[in-house]
Amino acid sequence: MKKLEEKLSKFGIMPGLERTQLLCEALGRPQDRMETVLITGTNGKGSVAAALASVLSEAGHRTGAYFSPHIERYNERFRVDGKDITDAEFAPYEDMLLKLHDEGYKMTLFEALTAIAYRHFADKGCRYAVMEIGMGGRFDATNIAMERAAVVTNVGLEHTDYLGKTVREIAADKAQIIKNPKGVAVTGCEGEALEEVKKRADEAGVRLLGLGSGGIGTTLREARADSTLFDYCGKGRYQALSVSLAGRHQAGNAALAVAVAEELGADEGAIRAGLQKTRHPGRLQIIGREPLIVADAAHNPEGIKALIQSLDLYPRERLVCVFSALKDKDWRSMLAMLAPLCDAMVVNQMEDGRAESADAMAAEAEKYTEAEAVRDISKSVQAAKRKAGRKGMVLICGSMYMLGEAMAAARGYGPGFKGNQ
Repeated sequence: MKKLEEKLSKFGIMPGLERTQLLCEALGRPQDRMETVLITGTNGKGSVAAALASVLSEAGHRTGAYFSPHIERYNERFRVDGKDITDAEFAPYEDMLLKLHDEGYKMTLFEALTAIAYRHFADKGCRYAVMEIGMGGRFDATNIAMERAAVVTNVGLEHTDYLGKTVREIAADKAQIIKNPKGVAVTGCEGEALEEVKKRADEAGVRLLGLGSGGIGTTLREARADSTLFDYCGKGRYQALSVSLAGRHQAGNAALAVAVAEELGADEGAIRAGLQKTRHPGRLQIIGREPLIVADAAHNPEGIKALIQSLDLYPRERLVCVFSALKDKDWRSMLAMLAPLCDAMVVNQMEDGRAESADAMAAEAEKYTEAEAVRDISKSVQAAKRKAGRKGMVLICGSMYMLGEAMAAARGYGPGFKGNQ
């Protein structure tokens, strides 16, 4: 998979659908050979995609699920009925896209991976393709498909250089995945973001279901360190559903997945079994003991807020946070919320031109707690473990691009292991 990355990563982000449309034309329009669910939002879209795909597989439908970004390996991005693509399966697709590139087809890395996802799922005979949007909605490469269902989980300020400067503008962009009057749209948005989603659904003539006030209800029963128990009311009424993802916010994410699954005909048995079998790495995931080590993909203020609301699920004597962030993220706000809760913070710096300076973040964190800059990711984890002690807790968060390597270090892999590859 490194060949594609080496060839295409230099092109960065180039919003637009034309390049992906041409790629998929050359690949035989695979997006037309299955029903597609498009899932966007500031937070939670990966968890919703994982839960929905698991339910649809349990309902007896071969289902592909596409995620972005990955945590430890590219293989995680392409999943069919719960199984990641193998290196051997991926190799022919990599060769296809490299050949098209050599023939003059323009593409970014994300566009190439998206085209591969559609083609792989079609080749596998999938009935459904559950696609996590990479960024926004309107011009995201995944949006070349005419969706059977569209999900907008929530909207906060993110990618403002591309999507807009306000929540309303960003919501309007994300809502552009709602296109098919024969489909359905589902949302967990509130306030002005919900207004924009409703506006788009009305324009497209698409029926809209909303969490809380639009036909979907959920009540949290119990939050556990490894799962979430909740009641659901939609087309059906289900008591004590259990999704195997930790965090109080996962009740709402799972409810959105159940709402779509009901629209696609899944029964209660498939819903219960699929939620229990859901897996999605890096979501309040326990990866070590003594000290307790928990990794979470929170990488914006809304994600950090949700993370904080579930920290009480993990009893500990001390809390030490391993943190990193990209320059374009609101890391100051994240630190202002998180650092006061920590006994210490260890800040690292990714080997990426987009990475914020570890020294700058550590200086900011020192306004609230003890902080240390340890640029190397693996060494930062080891430093945090020492500070936490056997009965403490190490929390790893701040950037999905740092998470994989930090998780690998926590598990004891050598410092040369690059998790996010």
